Amino acid sequence: MTPIRFLLPVYSTLAFSSLFAAGDPIIAPCDIPVKSAKRGVCLNEADAKDFLALSPGVSWYYTWHFADTQHAPGAAKMNFIPMAWGNREADLKGLAEYLKSHKPPFVLAINEPNLKDQAFIDPKTTAELYLKIQAITDKYGIPIVGPNMALGSGEDASIKAMDPIENKQVTYTFQNAFLKAFLFYLGKPGVPALGTHTYGNFGELKWLTEMMPKEFECPVWITEFADWHAANAEAEIDYMIQSVDLMERSPKIQGYAWFKERVKGNPKLSLLGENPGSLTPLGEAYVHMPVHDPAVYYKLPGRLQLESYTAMDGADIARTKDAEGFLEMTMLDSKPWLDYQVFSEEAQVFNAQLRISTSEGATIELLSEESPLAKFTATTKGWQTLTAPIFLPAGKSSFRLRVSGPARLNWIEFSKK
Repeated sequence: MTPIRFLLPVYSTLAFSSLFAAGDPIIAPCDIPVKSAKRGVCLNEADAKDFLALSPGVSWYYTWHFADTQHAPGAAKMNFIPMAWGNREADLKGLAEYLKSHKPPFVLAINEPNLKDQAFIDPKTTAELYLKIQAITDKYGIPIVGPNMALGSGEDASIKAMDPIENKQVTYTFQNAFLKAFLFYLGKPGVPALGTHTYGNFGELKWLTEMMPKEFECPVWITEFADWHAANAEAEIDYMIQSVDLMERSPKIQGYAWFKERVKGNPKLSLLGENPGSLTPLGEAYVHMPVHDPAVYYKLPGRLQLESYTAMDGADIARTKDAEGFLEMTMLDSKPWLDYQVFSEEAQVFNAQLRISTSEGATIELLSEESPLAKFTATTKGWQTLTAPIFLPAGKSSFRLRVSGPARLNWIEFSKK
């Protein structure tokens, strides 16, 4: 297995003040990743060392239970989000009791009502249960995420019911028909957010994250995801990198959780190793993935990893084959671009060094609202470091990196001249 390389294996905690809440801009050192407000994990067994290992990149967790049975240590700064799992009186009573002394940012509701051996209730019963859960959460002003659906299932594993829209008996092998019937019975135009689960390849996840917000006009949580049938551990890491990068930059994806901390029947999915506090290569990658949040500005001088963009077009992310670093951005489309946000305590000219690999030569421009800031030209093949001066104003600023010619980009380092 190709080792994963990271510049700094030890981090301080740089996190959003509360889950998904708008706040002041975050000024982050270039070499300390920001904890993602979106990134979570579903887990059954974790001790304090496990939570601390996950905590640099993961901000929340759930256990399919209404109360926190795992108890992340305070130093981990991870939120527990309770779930009312199914149509069971104990779930409703337990949630009501838990919320008397805890105020989580969200409550997850109803796990896979369309799938056998899970909640497995029809759309009408799901709507009735949702309203019971809402009666509890409304007392505390806590929004609900749910129901949390299985994307699809075989006929023998799918719930059957009379569909109020089709006016016929339906086997709900696909989540959308179920959700439309659920919303019909709910009698409301929408819900605060919906959850769903995907275990297919990256193409499936990409389609799902684009389809659901459009179809149901609400934020979406991917509360379980993994490529269950990835060819090997290396392919699982590549799937996770692409998936997390996509969800971090998708504003309608409000949260996501990897399945899960340890998976005995499919160990390539495990984030944690056998020993407490040990991350697998997949776990290392999950923790180290960048955020793409417009609240974050990277403080200069420093080395800015080019996967830490705010917005982009025409670029792909992948593990780098350069001598150091974790990820690179591959630019093959016509004039692709990447946007970055930085912070400098004073207006000054920096010496900018750009790490790039190209097979045909390439020109790279740094722009501020189409005004040129710096220009780099690569004329030789393979990995190389290019240098150019760049003036940046004091305080918060942004720039666009635009490429002409195929290129792979690793980092850009700003140092005082």
